[in-house]
This record gives sequence, structure tokens and C-alpha cells, in this order.
Amino acid sequence: MRATNIHKTGFIKLRAPAALLALSLMLESMPAHAYLDPGTGSMLLSVVVGVVSGAFFVIRKLPATLRALFFRLTGKTDQMKGSDLTFYAESAAYWMTFKPILEALEKRGIKSTYLTSAQDDPVFSCGLSCVSARFIGKSNTAYTALGFLQTKVFVLTTPGIDVLQIRRSPGVKRYVHVVHAVGDIHTYKLFSFDYYDAVFCSGPAQAKSLRALESLRRTRPKDLVLLGCPYLDELVKRAQQAPEPEPNTVVVAPTWGKNGLLTRTGSLIPRMLAEAGFHVILRPHPQSFVSEVDLMHKLAQELSDCRQIEWDRNPDSFASLSRAKLMVSDISGVIFDFAFVFLRPVVSVGAGPVKDGFEAWDIPHPAWEMSALDDLGRRIMPGEENKICQAVKELLAPESTARDKILAIRSANIVNFGTAAEAIAQALSNELTGSAQSQHPVYPKQESLQHA
Repeated sequence: MRATNIHKTGFIKLRAPAALLALSLMLESMPAHAYLDPGTGSMLLSVVVGVVSGAFFVIRKLPATLRALFFRLTGKTDQMKGSDLTFYAESAAYWMTFKPILEALEKRGIKSTYLTSAQDDPVFSCGLSCVSARFIGKSNTAYTALGFLQTKVFVLTTPGIDVLQIRRSPGVKRYVHVVHAVGDIHTYKLFSFDYYDAVFCSGPAQAKSLRALESLRRTRPKDLVLLGCPYLDELVKRAQQAPEPEPNTVVVAPTWGKNGLLTRTGSLIPRMLAEAGFHVILRPHPQSFVSEVDLMHKLAQELSDCRQIEWDRNPDSFASLSRAKLMVSDISGVIFDFAFVFLRPVVSVGAGPVKDGFEAWDIPHPAWEMSALDDLGRRIMPGEENKICQAVKELLAPESTARDKILAIRSANIVNFGTAAEAIAQALSNELTGSAQSQHPVYPKQESLQHA
């Protein structure tokens, strides 16, 4: 027994080093005698990337393909036969742009179809007899339907035709974009206008930027007609009936998101103005109450002790704008509504919009409004917010020349101010009949510029 035990113990002692030796031999790397040259490796990698990318886009496109198939099988394509002139609104917010145009078309007796993704769109109660309105669903449902639209002229404010969700329909002869702002196109997403047939511009600067993109991207030149900004027509009418502004009242009306004044500086500026003795109407962008709820709650708490600050959450900004003698903002388009309609100065705070993913990436010149901000009032750069109160006092002084400067900027950059809808209605009439648009300024196409 004892000899056997000694033998077993000795075996155990010898087995452990042998096991370690075997394991080390197994783990030792061995030559594979294989070779993959860099060219072949690169080709294989490209093939793999191509297959994966193709599969990704096929999968992404599958829901849209299925929706289109369902649309055909259910016979809904017949419902997308509009009149010769058709409009589309993504939301009720675009009624302010389309309403003046539709009213001008009504005077001419021109019938149109108005498609909307808003069930509460004001078009349904507008009382215009020449307009046939229809709700076509929201988001992807609407985009699928628009892919089957049949009309002669299709008018939208939506960017990215044939790039984003809305695909060009074979049944549409002309796609027309109405630019619904007076600022340049730098802050639109990439390729927003490339596949439109015509763009109705507010002024020459927008057309200049669009021509620059056409030249860079070698896209087909569009008809760029200088017609004006129709929603300003309504503001001008209302401003004529508005009372005088309230003394010492300043409206703080920033945009939302990472470019927004409140996002970057919080409660600093409204509090600073209130402590300087101004009555402050704080009007965040309506989207802030949807996308920046925590920030709005934080500001409300921080400013709860400031009696000089009045919050405005009304979707319609007109009342606040008409009451104020001056605006403090950032890059929001509302600065031009305020300055051009009321001829009152603006203090803009910030270095300008970011370029990542926007048309500004490719446009070789800055947006026209960036050079106009000093003449609209005063531009304050980040880190110099302590200069705001002094700038406000100087611009509100009796000897300020801000009004004359604003008039000059408006005249140079906005055509048909206050009467844009009539010009657009005439241009759409020309689109329907195929008439020449010589009565409206047309920005020269690139071929003409090359021979100039």
C-alpha cells in the first residue's frame, strides 16, 4: 500500500510540468504559410463594405417600398390626382406662408388643391372657394402618398426633394419651392434645393447662394425667381393696426437647440436686462417647450424672483414683437421679422450658425445677414455678454440711426416687401400657362454668368 501511494504521488508530481509544457507548445504561434497582398486585401475590404452598405440601404428602404406597394394595392393612388396647382404643408405653421398666396390666387379665380399633414390646419376653415383641402396623413404616410401625386405644378416649403423622405413623383411636371424666410439658405440641410425645378426666392442673396451650389455640384440649373417673402405680407398688415411699442420694453426671442442663446447662456441675459431696469418679454422658441423641457423648467426657477421678466408662450409671436422697442436674439430668423416689419433694432448675440451638415458647408461665401447684423443694431460676440445692456441703451437713444440703416438693408435684400403674395400668384399663373416670367426678376443661370 505504501509503495503504491508513493508511486501515485510521484506520478502526480511529474504530470504537472508535463501538462504545462504541452499547453505552452499548443499556444505557441505557428507559421501559416499564407499571404494576402495589400491590393487584394483592400479589394476584399471594399467588397465587404459595399455589401454591408447595400444591405443597410435596402433594409432602410424596405418600409417605404412596402408602404408604396400597400398604397397601390388599396387603390389609393387615384386619390392623389390633384388640380393643376397643388400645395403641401407639413404642419399648420406654414399657413402663414401659404395663406396670402392662396388669397391672391382666389382673386384670379385660380383653383388649387391644398394637401396638409395637420388635421387642425387653418385651411379647413379659411373660406376660400377656389381651394380644395385634404388631410393626407403625417410623416411617412404623407410622404408615400406624395410619391403618387399627379399635378402640373407642385408648391412646397419642404426641403430635400428626392434626397430625404419626399421622392419626386412621375405625375408631377414642376416642383416649385417657396423659401419661407428672408435669411440666406446657409442653415438648410445639405442638398435641400438641388432637385427642384424652380425656387421662388425672397431676395438676390438666396439666389446667389443657390447658383453657387449648382456650379459646385454640377446640378441642373433651376429657375430662380426673385419674388419676396409672403408671410411678411400678413405681418405688415397687422403692424399697421398695432399700437405704439411700450417704453423700455425689450423682447428676448432666441432660437432653440445648440445655436440658441438660452442654451448657451442660460438665464444670464434676461436677468441682466431686468436688473438694468428694462421690462423683459422672454419668448423662447416654441420648439424649446417640446425639445428643451428641462432647460425651460430650470430657467423658470432661476428667474422666478425677477418681476421685470414676463414669459410669452403664445405660438403667435406678434403681440410680443409689437410691444417691444428692441429685440435681443441670436441667429433666429425672427430678428428680420422684427427689424423689417417694425423698423426697430436688434442685438444679436453669437458667432453665427454651425456649418456641420448644412448648406453652409459648401457655399463659398458667408450668409448675407451675417454682415448685416451690425447695421440692424449691434452684434455681440460670445464672451462679451456684459456689453449687451450698454448696446441696448445706445440703440434706444433718440439720436440712434438704426431705423434708416434697417430700411436700407431691407430695400437691398428683400424684393416685393409686403406685396410678395401677389407676385408669387402671378408667377404660379405663369407656371400653369407656360408663360414667360419676364415681369419678375430672374437670377441669371450659370451659363450666362460664365459668358458675362
